[in-house]
Amino acid sequence: MSKILIIDDEIGICLIMSKFLTKNGYITSTAESGATAFAQLEKQKFDLVLSDFRLEDTDGREILRKIKSEYPNTPVIIVSGFGDPNLAAELINMGAYDFINKPIYPNVILDAVKKALEAQGKINQQNN
Repeated sequence: MSKILIIDDEIGICLIMSKFLTKNGYITSTAESGATAFAQLEKQKFDLVLSDFRLEDTDGREILRKIKSEYPNTPVIIVSGFGDPNLAAELINMGAYDFINKPIYPNVILDAVKKALEAQGKINQQNN
């Protein structure tokens, strides 16, 4: 099973996404800050990171930069309530797998997660 780290400073969003992804066959962990997320990344391997862009202690740029530097094969999907096409393009150019605007629709998240994991070969590996 693929392991997903969900990062969002709104605990309700973390819980909803975690519950939804767990029902769809994924193992999830949540973090409410960048510091907590990085601590979790140091302790265990995740197959994908799903992160809100704006957090109290950091932002999606920093999260993406650090993950791509230290865990280059881990796909990152950034979620934001600020649908700025320039920001989306910047993050994709920095290595984000996808950029999703809020409000979050479960089928959009699930589709993006599946595609990101397929692109990394994770889904095929878990089925073997």
